[in-house]
Amino acid sequence: MKFKLGQKVRYKRISKKLKMMEKYLTLKDFREGEDEEKTLERRESIELNKERIGYIAGRRKFTFRTYFQVITDRGDGYEPESEWVQVMDQDYKYAYLVAYDMGKTNYVLEEDLKEEATDVS
Repeated sequence: MKFKLGQKVRYKRISKKLKMMEKYLTLKDFREGEDEEKTLERRESIELNKERIGYIAGRRKFTFRTYFQVITDRGDGYEPESEWVQVMDQDYKYAYLVAYDMGKTNYVLEEDLKEEATDVS
């Protein structure tokens, strides 16, 4: 962990979760003759208008990308052929929870954080 709890940081890009129900995959999404694999983005990166200053409040592990594949069971004579969509792999990344205002927080990837100089008076 590069940043410690309570450390002052600056950032201009945040990570937001995408709504999954709007992007839910079914067998209809996998067309005949096309690739049998699909990739679904789970989070998006948003550029802020101006830089924010906040404090590290924690660290979380998120799924950023999911890979799906259609699996076909040919059957054995007694059972009919069946198909379903299966998760094959997922990409994970860590994001820091950054508190920037009274009760407001953002998730920020480590590469988007910059250390803020602390004032020692």
